[in-house]
Amino acid sequence: MKRLLLSFSMVFILSGIVVAQDIHFSQFFNSPLNTNPGLTGIFNGDIRFGLHFKQQWESVPVDYLTFSGYADKKFYSAKNENGFFGAGIVFNYDRAGDSRLTLAQGGLSGSYTHLLNEQNLITLGVQVGASNMAASFGPDDLAWGNQFNGLMYDQLLNTGEPIQGRESVTYFDLGGGINYRWQKTARTKIDVGVGAYNFLAPDQALAPTTNESKLPLRLSANLSTSFQLSELLDIQLHGLAQFQDEYREYVPAFNFRLHINRKKGKMFALDIGGIGRLNQDELDAWTPYVGFDFNQWFLGLNYDVNASNFKVATDRQGGPEVSFRYIITKVKPLDAFKSCPIF
Repeated sequence: MKRLLLSFSMVFILSGIVVAQDIHFSQFFNSPLNTNPGLTGIFNGDIRFGLHFKQQWESVPVDYLTFSGYADKKFYSAKNENGFFGAGIVFNYDRAGDSRLTLAQGGLSGSYTHLLNEQNLITLGVQVGASNMAASFGPDDLAWGNQFNGLMYDQLLNTGEPIQGRESVTYFDLGGGINYRWQKTARTKIDVGVGAYNFLAPDQALAPTTNESKLPLRLSANLSTSFQLSELLDIQLHGLAQFQDEYREYVPAFNFRLHINRKKGKMFALDIGGIGRLNQDELDAWTPYVGFDFNQWFLGLNYDVNASNFKVATDRQGGPEVSFRYIITKVKPLDAFKSCPIF
C-alpha cells in the first residue's frame, strides 16, 4: 500500500490546471541549448549535433520519458575579426506518468559572440519556441485526493475534477542568456553564464477554467570547466543552479578525462565521474557517469540512483540517461582563419 500511495503521489496533480516544470537532465553539460541560449555556437568545431534520452523511475508504474535533439552552427566571416554568429534548433519531448502528460517543444536559437581577445569571449543568445502540452487518459487511469475516503483509496468515489479524456494546449515562449568563455587551449577552458526562460509567462492550463496556469520564469546559472593536468589527464568540473517559482535545483558534476590515444584520426578519451542532484537543498539523486570521446563522436552514460523519500517505492532505482554528440570541423582557408581557440 505504501508503494501504491507513493506512486500515486508522483502523478501530475490535475485539478483544473496543470503546473509543470521545465525539462532537465543530469548531464546538463551535454544539453547546451536547454541550459543557456548563450551556449549556442560555443564549442570547438563548426557544426554540432546532439541527442539526449532519459527515463526516470522505470521500476514504478509512473515512469517519465524525456527525449531531446539539437543542432547548432557557427557563421563567421573574414570581414568580421571580432566575432561570429551562431544559430541552432532544439526539440524536446517529455511524457510523464499515468496521465500520459506529454510536452513537445520546438525552439530556434540565435547568438552573437564577441571576441574580447584571443582567449576571452562573451556570447549573447536568444531562443524562441512553441510548445504543445496534452494529457490523454481514461477515468480509471488516475487517482485523486477526493478518492481517498480517510482510510484508503476508493476508485468508485467521484474525482470532482473537470478534466476528462484528452486535453491539449499550445503556447509560445521566449528565452535568453549570456555566456562568458575563457579558453587557453582545447583542453583548458571555462564557461560561465546565466540564462532565463519563459519570459512570456505562457498560460498552460489544460482544463476549461477561469483560472490561469502561468509557466513561471526559469532562471539558471551554468558553469563548465576543463583543466589539463598532464599530457594524458584532464579534470572537468560542472555546475548548474536553477530557480523556477519556489523550486530550486542544484546539479554539481565532475569527471576525469583520460586521453587513451592522442593520434590524429584515432583520438580516444574516457570520462569517469559522478553527478549529484539536489532539490530544495536536499539530495534527490546521485549518479555515476562515464563518457566515450572518439574523434568527433561522443557518448555519455549515467544512471540515477534515487536518494529522495521516493526511494521507498523505487528501491533507489532512478533510471538511465544517454547523451550523444557529433561535431563537424571544416578546414578553413588562410584568409578566414581565426586565432581564437574555439575555431
